[in-house]
This record gives sequence, structure tokens and C-alpha cells, in this order.
Amino acid sequence: EDGAEADAYRITHLLLAACIKMGATVIDNTEVLDILHKKNGVELTTSTGCTVKAKKLVIACGYESQRYIPKQVQQLQTTFAIVSEPHKTKDFWYKNALIWETRKPYLYLRTTDDNRILLGGKDVQGSDPDRRNHLLPRKTKDLEKSFCDLFPSLSFKTDFEWAGTFASTKDGLPYIGSIPERPHTYFALGFGGNGITFSMIAATMIREMLEKKKNADSDIFSFNR
Repeated sequence: EDGAEADAYRITHLLLAACIKMGATVIDNTEVLDILHKKNGVELTTSTGCTVKAKKLVIACGYESQRYIPKQVQQLQTTFAIVSEPHKTKDFWYKNALIWETRKPYLYLRTTDDNRILLGGKDVQGSDPDRRNHLLPRKTKDLEKSFCDLFPSLSFKTDFEWAGTFASTKDGLPYIGSIPERPHTYFALGFGGNGITFSMIAATMIREMLEKKKNADSDIFSFNR
């Protein structure tokens, strides 16, 4: 009863709109090519030739953040997903609840607003694109079979299939905080598939760090754990 379902695309744009309303500037489609750490702040060089200066920097770009961290903190995995053609019915199972298996390899299922069924999982280690593309047809069939085993009375015809890369950690927890090699810089790395939850934790913790406050949970998510 305490669970929730959100459209990640819409919620991201709503958050960006709220930031803009509060005075922030949002710049997309721009790569940061270099980060220079100075005594009183940071200086970023972008792919457009512009320079951005700031007192503090927060890096929150998922597994791409590894390039800024000397030690290895993540393991890359490939995950697979398929979505069905639209169904005529809106009711598939009990309250169309989100389903997530705890076993490994896991399986997750959810429904969409246009009466489709989306399921994914069957992860494999690594992120090689050639291997990923080679595995996609077989993983699609594996996902279809898993669905039919769970819901033999429901039809499922795949309309779209895809695969992607995500990062996880050895203990399943995110990394939040700073490292000595990157002064004036904070990391918000919500690895493991729970990014929305971990991002809220990171936002609270980093705000308190900037305010020079002590957070009781900082050691749990630190790079030194």
C-alpha cells in the first residue's frame, strides 16, 4: 500500500522545470570534457567551448562517473526488457501491481497506460554491445516464456524489445559523498536499480554536507566503507 509508480521521463522534466523556476540554468546536450579543481572551486570545460565556474560540483551521471573515481566502485551489467502489443483489457492481475522477483536472475513486470505489459530482467555480467545484441533474441524468448509460466491465461505478443547497461555495487548500496582526489566535488551515484529512492537520500545528504552538517548515515554510503 505504500508503493508508488512514476513516469521517470515526466518526473525528470518536472524536477528540471522546478529548478528553472527557482533560478537554475539547465544546459542539455553538452559534454564536460575537463574538470579543473582549484583552491576555491572547480572549473569545467564543455564540448561547446564554454567554461563553467562553480564553488561546488555534484556529479550524478551514473556509471559514466567511474572515470572520475580512482578506485573501481561498480560492476556493469546488461539487462533486457520487452513490451507487449496493447491489450483490450485494462485488468491483468491483482490491482496491476508492480511485480519484482527477489531471486537471481530476477524478473519484473508492470503495466502501461496504453494497456501493454512490460517485463524485464535476465541480467548478465558485462556491457559489451556486440554480446548484448547477440543475446537479445534469446533473452526475448526467455522473458516471453517466463511470463507465460506466470500467467498462462494471458496472451503476450512482443511489440518492442531492447537491452541496456546499468551499474551495481558489491553490497547493493549507492555511493554518496566526496573523495580526496576531487576537492569541492560530491558524488550522487544511485547504483542498483533504485535510483529514485537513492537520489532522494543523496539530495538530503549532499545538502547537509554543503551546510556543514553531520549526517548519521554518511558512513554507510561513503567511498571508504
